Amino acid sequence: MPLKDHYIIVGDTPLARNSYRQLKDRGQVVRVILLRQPDDTYFQAEDVIIGDASDTDVLNQVQANVAAAVLALRADDSENAFIILATRELQGSAKTVAAVNDSKNLKRVQRVQPDMIIAPQVIGGEVLAMALNGEELSSDAILKMFQGNNQR
Repeated sequence: MPLKDHYIIVGDTPLARNSYRQLKDRGQVVRVILLRQPDDTYFQAEDVIIGDASDTDVLNQVQANVAAAVLALRADDSENAFIILATRELQGSAKTVAAVNDSKNLKRVQRVQPDMIIAPQVIGGEVLAMALNGEELSSDAILKMFQGNNQR
């Protein structure tokens, strides 16, 4: 079945699982690329593709070139960077999102120019510091934390 404007999540981290649940709850079509079959049934079986998401053949299998977005949400920052690079090779229209789990890798992941970077530990620390310092926690301020890394 042809896919278009769907979401592709790569990884089985808590962030990947929560993103999957939130997108599915909103009625979105989601495919999940995992290196191996999960031990549980969190993801719907028809949504799971087993393979290496840094391989363009695997990305083509889930039609990443016409996806709304490819979310590289694995625990390893370098793997997330390679997934973004492979997605770019397809020269499609999909937005790219990369998770950064270790703040020391933030600048390196920025170099692969994902459309959005999510760094939960970095953002969490910044939001906490803002709240403790009495700074305004507006949706605009939080959104800037995501978009501030946009290199494209």
